[in-house]
Amino acid sequence: MFTLLAAPAAGSGASTLIFIVLLIVIFYFFMIRPQQKQQKKMEEFRNSLTKGERVTTVGGIHGRIVGVKDNTFQIEIAKGIVIEVEKNAINYQPTGQNQKQQPKEDDRKPEEPETTISQDDDRNPNLD
Repeated sequence: MFTLLAAPAAGSGASTLIFIVLLIVIFYFFMIRPQQKQQKKMEEFRNSLTKGERVTTVGGIHGRIVGVKDNTFQIEIAKGIVIEVEKNAINYQPTGQNQKQQPKEDDRKPEEPETTISQDDDRNPNLD
């Protein structure tokens, strides 16, 4: 009886090896490869940023790029306040979102007053 339990089945080593290789291939295509593509996109995005574009850091600081160095950006977060951050600290934004700029206070349209309906006449003119 012990000889039956201890003896491996014929071909189980090859099937186990095939199963392990299959798991590695699946893991690569569903986990590693998409991660590498995402990192490549983020690197291209950060390298394409230029002076004047609005960005957000991973810490949530919003600002405008005023200077670009090899590994850092100089970001103006308020008038006259410039900070220097690593390029890796810039949050990835899909194409087009970094180009949008908020209108300045002077450029905004004044709010129009609400129109009110007169409460004097309770009749519906469509029913007459």
